[in-house]
Amino acid sequence: MVVAKRVFLIMLLACCLAGVLPADSFTMSTEINNVSYGIDKFGWGLFPIGTEFEYVTQFPLSDSLEHKAEFSLSMNFGVGTVSPSGSDGEHWYDYQTGLPWWYGPDSSSILGIEYFRVYSQVETYLEQGFGINPVAGSGPMVYLNLRWITRYAYAGESLGLSSDGPSGAVFNEPPFSTGESIPAYPWLEGDGNLWNNSLMLSSYWYFRRSTSGTSTYEGLYMDLSFEIGPWWLGNNIFPDTVTSDFYRAYFSATQYMDVFSIRQENGWNWLNLMLGHSNTVSYTWGDVIPEHRIQRDRLRGQVSDSLYLRFTGPQFIASDCYPYFQVSLNNNIYFGGVQNDITGSISGVELVSSVSFEIHLRLFGFIHVHYRFGYDFIKGFEPEGPSWWQNAQLGFYVSL
Repeated sequence: MVVAKRVFLIMLLACCLAGVLPADSFTMSTEINNVSYGIDKFGWGLFPIGTEFEYVTQFPLSDSLEHKAEFSLSMNFGVGTVSPSGSDGEHWYDYQTGLPWWYGPDSSSILGIEYFRVYSQVETYLEQGFGINPVAGSGPMVYLNLRWITRYAYAGESLGLSSDGPSGAVFNEPPFSTGESIPAYPWLEGDGNLWNNSLMLSSYWYFRRSTSGTSTYEGLYMDLSFEIGPWWLGNNIFPDTVTSDFYRAYFSATQYMDVFSIRQENGWNWLNLMLGHSNTVSYTWGDVIPEHRIQRDRLRGQVSDSLYLRFTGPQFIASDCYPYFQVSLNNNIYFGGVQNDITGSISGVELVSSVSFEIHLRLFGFIHVHYRFGYDFIKGFEPEGPSWWQNAQLGFYVSL
């Protein structure tokens, strides 16, 4: 009850803060995620499992600045069935030491369990632009963004408990029922209530221009971010242990080349082909990494390379009605020590490669249909061979 009151006060304070500023616009959206799979035993995977509200306003921060500042407040909520031992229930991590599934002894008390998670997240940022984009000839060249992220999550018994019976309960069995330390899964300690906070400073660099008015570009874009989630930022309150103590650096650069673009008589896009190439580098430090910042196989570092072709079809009926098809070749190297490994002695390197395909249809700006599928031909530590995968998303957006 105390946790619920605290979270309610946070939401109320954020709403009051938004109400103080002049209202330019706000956006509401809801998403249906993973229609192909959905939440096991919950609406056959067709129930809307996420919703988001965003408020945005712009105002002059100083008369000496050429561009207006932007303030944003967003809140989202989601539910899902989660396994602490991976999506397939087999990638266990020893709860006492954090040793990973690919190194060390088995941990049968974690293997194969799942729980029902409810989370809500509030993000607010203040952003200011500087300079002039030299490629587009207008708009800021660089944005500085200061963001605060607060996240509440609750871990409860699986929704399948009513059909499986009490024997399938997770939180009345050790180690979760004993209150002991669970270093590998700090988000499951205590009574299942979790509150995490972090601050992020980012800069976005624009040396690109739009080529068809349909999310196609030519030029260069860069993103540099640094996020901190130390224990002293309210990350030792719910539960009464340290549930977050990390620092994360991130850099990405994307290059765009317009291969060809054919316009309609009214200036709308008819056909466009864009070649894109992006690289990212990230690394996470710290002794306690929260659930929503865990990387693949819990390795701290990542270097990625993606080369893709995007074929954009004609705009029809309205400027925000158009389809596109994208094919990508993706390579990721994960490296470094294991997150939440208390021994600090385990490290690894793995290569993950795939080819992916994406079909996206936008309708009037408020309906987005996504379908993605791909083939993983190098799977890092995975003992299984290459495999196909797919997922679908249906999003609804309302802007007022």
